Amino acid sequence: MRMRSFVTALIVLVTVWFMFLIQFNQEIIKVHLTPSKYFEVTTSFFFLLSATVGVVAVVLFYAIRDFKLYLGERTDQRDHKQQSKVQDLYDKGVNSLVAKRTSDATTYFQKVLDVDGNHVDTLIKLGLAQLRQKNHKEAIRLHQKALSLDSENQEVKFALAADYEEAKQYDESIKLYQEILEKDASNLTAVIKVRDLYLVLQRWEELYATQEKLKINSLSPDEQEAEQRRQVGFTYEYGRSLLEQGDLEQAKKILRGLIKVNKDFIPAHLALGEVFLEEGKSKEAADFWEKAYKQTSSVLLLHRLEDFYLAQGEPGKAIEVYTQAVNAKPGDSTLKFFLGKVYYRVEMIDDAFDVLSSVDWGDQELPDVHKLLGNIYLRKGSLGLAASEFKKALGFR
Repeated sequence: MRMRSFVTALIVLVTVWFMFLIQFNQEIIKVHLTPSKYFEVTTSFFFLLSATVGVVAVVLFYAIRDFKLYLGERTDQRDHKQQSKVQDLYDKGVNSLVAKRTSDATTYFQKVLDVDGNHVDTLIKLGLAQLRQKNHKEAIRLHQKALSLDSENQEVKFALAADYEEAKQYDESIKLYQEILEKDASNLTAVIKVRDLYLVLQRWEELYATQEKLKINSLSPDEQEAEQRRQVGFTYEYGRSLLEQGDLEQAKKILRGLIKVNKDFIPAHLALGEVFLEEGKSKEAADFWEKAYKQTSSVLLLHRLEDFYLAQGEPGKAIEVYTQAVNAKPGDSTLKFFLGKVYYRVEMIDDAFDVLSSVDWGDQELPDVHKLLGNIYLRKGSLGLAASEFKKALGFR
């Protein structure tokens, strides 16, 4: 009520003011449009015209501003409605993907892209759905598009790298993981992925270097132990690859380093002896294997020495190696079996029989022993005893 009275009073005052303005401003003034053209108006009219123009300008300004605000609100409402629709479809797609309803998930994600073709999260998830269905090319296309829209998105890079790996485009996959590692050298997932791809490709040098990077990452004690075991195998394979490539010096360096920290890893001992052989150092190879046997007691080293000496035409040394081993462990029936076997290989049948007969094999199921005894009896002409041993080798009593 007070506001209405105030507005009424204001209108009355303005009206009275205009009446005085008209009454006391009747002088004529010239308003020039050009130097030669003009029109005459009273001073009061000119004031009223100026005021009217000003009022109209203010009204238009606020009208335009309010109209823009109105359009903005409508646009925001429309965008919000669209975003809500997109989010709803996306959530349904994700839930379907998690529930392994891949076909439903694909439908929902495609509807999202019909509304917003550049929705990065949807491109990622739809690509995963396509990969699950073995549509490698489509998965790659979708993830490449997502990467073009967000080139720094690690999730996209991991997804695209997985696509390439499934499509057996391993070099492309490695390239993406390396891009991730260039910006985040401690990304454990990327390091392991690259390591595993090098393993598939049997690129031992790169694999060895990549495995070394895991040492700078924070791993649990169990993980450290597992990675250490893998490191042993990878280092050995790297050393073997160097041997096969003829890089003997580097092969020796790698294998010696491996033996230094893993004295009981027999393949490394065997491989280092092979390096000596490749260098033409036969005696050094044999001496190294004999020394390694004394340190590890691995019969694999005796087998390698056996093959080496027989290939060299020195059966006596092959026998000597086993004889020394048996003398050091006279109660080891396994060593006596291998001594008997090497006697048999060099046609010393009676010696082979004597060694094997000195062992009480009992009722154990030892097919290799019975087979060897059967062959010895066969060579000695004892057909009945040979048949009995062969039956035992086959599990018949």
